[in-house]
Amino acid sequence: MLFNAKGGNMPRKEKFSKEDLIKGGVDFVRKNGIEQLNARNLAEFIGCSTQPIFRNYTNIEEYKNDLKKALHENYKQFIHENTDKNNYCISVCYAYALYAKTEPNIFKALFITSLAGSRTINEVINSPWNIETISHVINSYNTSKEKAEKIYRDIRFYTHGIATQISCNSIILNEEELYSLIEDMLKKLL
Repeated sequence: MLFNAKGGNMPRKEKFSKEDLIKGGVDFVRKNGIEQLNARNLAEFIGCSTQPIFRNYTNIEEYKNDLKKALHENYKQFIHENTDKNNYCISVCYAYALYAKTEPNIFKALFITSLAGSRTINEVINSPWNIETISHVINSYNTSKEKAEKIYRDIRFYTHGIATQISCNSIILNEEELYSLIEDMLKKLL
């Protein structure tokens, strides 16, 4: 126990902040997958006891909520860096599938496991980030909003199927093949 100049107890210096725990969690998921995440496994991975986790979070579900936000930021940054605004619909779909190839465990955590949650098709279409893609479809292909939503819905779920197979290693595609599949499907949908 540490003591201050007056002889009283000094509070322990926090060695693991929330930021440290979240950064460690992102690395943990990247390496091991979300299914393996629990307080004990995370603590062992980052080199601490479970105390810092439960000092910062009421329970592991509260931690996972913050972790999900960090994983989503990782995803958004990747999409932003790999999307061409001049060819938006194809490139955003391509970036989505490429993310599954580059970060398979994070992709699965965000889009396949229970951490992802459930949404209806309308919720998917009306998500702010998808509305932007739909607007690009309207402007790029001179189509109605209704048709653009159908095009986006179909290309999005087509791409999700490919991305899921990529993340699970059940299909091997090089980047040219991947791009070509998405481009060909968009042409068919137009």
